[in-house]
Parts: sequence; structure tokens; C-alpha cells
Amino acid sequence: MATSLLLSEKRRLLRRELIYYLKVNELLNNFELGRLVDIHTNGLLLIGKEPLELQKDYLIRIDLPVALADQGLDPIGIRAKCVWVRPSLAKPFMESGLMFLETSEEAKKTISLLINLFALPDVNPKA
Repeated sequence: MATSLLLSEKRRLLRRELIYYLKVNELLNNFELGRLVDIHTNGLLLIGKEPLELQKDYLIRIDLPVALADQGLDPIGIRAKCVWVRPSLAKPFMESGLMFLETSEEAKKTISLLINLFALPDVNPKA
């Protein structure tokens, strides 16, 4: 039930596109899943060569820009579920939507910092 509630409210948080397409790896085997397209504190949009498995839980690592890594911040480690997959407009890539299942306060702070420092301007602000 919590999953359906989150999915029904998924657009209440504005996903923000970053100026970097940060690398996202599966943490256990260090396999690259794709690149982060946009993010908010409850999930992200990933683009990659292969689709992720729908409804599968992933333990992911989001690499940080050099500017943050050089300040001693660690990559973001987080458990997420793939909730949708579709072909990307940028053929032949695939897009996958991931919903965060467990988000530590540290991860939330780092995501907020990423958005504040590296998000592209919102081209469709709501009045």
C-alpha cells in the first residue's frame, strides 16, 4: 500500500535535472546501471544501455561530481526499486524510474546539496 501511495503522489516532488549525468552503479558487483538524468529525495530517472528489471530492488551507488568528492563527501549509497521502464527518446537507450526505499538523512542531505549546486534551472516553474 505504501508503494501505491508513493507512486500516486510521484509528481508532488519536482525531479531536477542536473548539469552532470552522474554514474550509477549496482553496489554489490560494481556494475554500471546507467547515468542519472534527474533526481529528488524520493527517486531518480536513470538512462542506460539496458533496461533495469521492473519491480526489482537494487542497492545503488551514485557517484558525486569531483567538486563534492574533493570535499570528502562519499558517493550516495541507497536501496531503490525499479518502478517503470521505457525506451528513451535518445535511441537506443532505455530509461528507468527508481523509487528510493530507504533513504538515510545523510543521503537526503547529499541529494539536496546536488540539487542546490548542480540542478539546471526549472524551465516550467509553477505559479
